[in-house]
Amino acid sequence: MSWHEAWGLRNRARALAKAGIDATPKEEVHREGKWVVRVVVGGDGGEEGAVSGPNRGLQPAAGIPAAPRPEGRGSDVGDVRRPAPVLLVPPLMVRPMVFDLQPDHSFVRTLAGAGLPTYVLDLGVPDQTDQGMRLDDYVLGVMPAAVDAVRRHAGTERISLVGYCLGGLFCLLHTAAHADRNVERIVTIATPIDFSKMGFVGLLGAAAAGRVDPLIDAMGVIPGWMATAGFQLLSGRRTVARLFELPSREADEAYLRSYGSISRWLSGLVPYPGEAFKQLLRDVMRRNQVHSSWLTFGERRVDLGTVGCPVLAFAGDTDAIAPVASVVALREHLPPGRVSVRMAPGGHVGILGGPGAPEAVWRPAAEFLSTVSGA
Repeated sequence: MSWHEAWGLRNRARALAKAGIDATPKEEVHREGKWVVRVVVGGDGGEEGAVSGPNRGLQPAAGIPAAPRPEGRGSDVGDVRRPAPVLLVPPLMVRPMVFDLQPDHSFVRTLAGAGLPTYVLDLGVPDQTDQGMRLDDYVLGVMPAAVDAVRRHAGTERISLVGYCLGGLFCLLHTAAHADRNVERIVTIATPIDFSKMGFVGLLGAAAAGRVDPLIDAMGVIPGWMATAGFQLLSGRRTVARLFELPSREADEAYLRSYGSISRWLSGLVPYPGEAFKQLLRDVMRRNQVHSSWLTFGERRVDLGTVGCPVLAFAGDTDAIAPVASVVALREHLPPGRVSVRMAPGGHVGILGGPGAPEAVWRPAAEFLSTVSGA
């Protein structure tokens, strides 16, 4: 098959996927500027698995059966403890659709189907007016405001956090920076901690720190297409191989929708605020201040060792962006009883959205989040 024909199949796959992306019903519960918090709601009006008390009306998405609630699990409404509400946090540059790729392939539906009140943070699409936004603004401003919005809506102080890539780092940094003891559990997916072990990506970022500041200042924000190009370069032969595999799967509509979803994810990356990107390169990648516990926001030093809740970290076995060694470094900050690391099949994208994600990541995460600490 020619390149032209393969590209035509790629476009067909993207068209098939379009309607199902981010299709799980959600309602906006809070908005500030460009960022929004939404809650996942039922799409069929059924009562199975509905949450009672102040969370009434939050149901598993349509077509997802509710998991039975085991003894000793639940929230603190009345005398019954049920699962704490869960807030999903994407990294900058990535839209929250990555948690809801297709109706039959959706992390949010898996969580909602397990009886977990599920919320999603959308960081919006930065533009030139956001050039001055720093990591401080997200960790000290957006994250606590989003967490408070979930708590108000859910009617409980308890909350669990789930973050993908640097979204997972935002979850950890929020919990540490604010000494938030009401964060019940944290799940991180492909979240690097030791940036000196990120291989080529880490070396490139450290080398660029400072040197590219004039270019970043001139652009204001880092365009999303630059990150898309970076993903494609890093995946190299794998990207081309998957494209030319399409002809052999032409009759498999489910496969085409899956391929189209990932393609739309990677081509839909959004800009990164310039100051936050310079801070990422300088303090996080070159100086490795997250791992050394010297990352400072204003006068507030953030030490991951102060995270007091259980953490489950997933690492992709072929991840070239957040290699296993960079993820498991979290064990150096937290005692064994507080952190668990699980391997999962896939690279940086596949670990969250690939065919192995439901069994290797989503369902174990739902089980972990459904367990009430101390119950």
